[in-house]
Amino acid sequence: MFKPCNRYILIERTQLDDEDWGSCIELPEDYCAPGLAHELVEIKAIACAVKPPLATGQRVVVLRHMIEEVDFGEGKVYLILENNVLGIVGENIR
Repeated sequence: MFKPCNRYILIERTQLDDEDWGSCIELPEDYCAPGLAHELVEIKAIACAVKPPLATGQRVVVLRHMIEEVDFGEGKVYLILENNVLGIVGENIR
């Protein structure tokens, strides 16, 4: 279990298949191909300082290069700061 703090949001990323990259060229890990600047993710947990309308279970669009991968020995988690969320995707958005 991981509880984010300080305006961080715990997210679940959608994994891209290797064939989605369409290339056999090896690039640096943090390289962001054109057209892949954004990513649709699901919010798993939020810090208490994060204000509505963001909530657990929502799907949001974020800046891909701002996603932080944290490995603290119990598996990797992915975090993003509240201000790097560009918008909410789905029905019944207020």
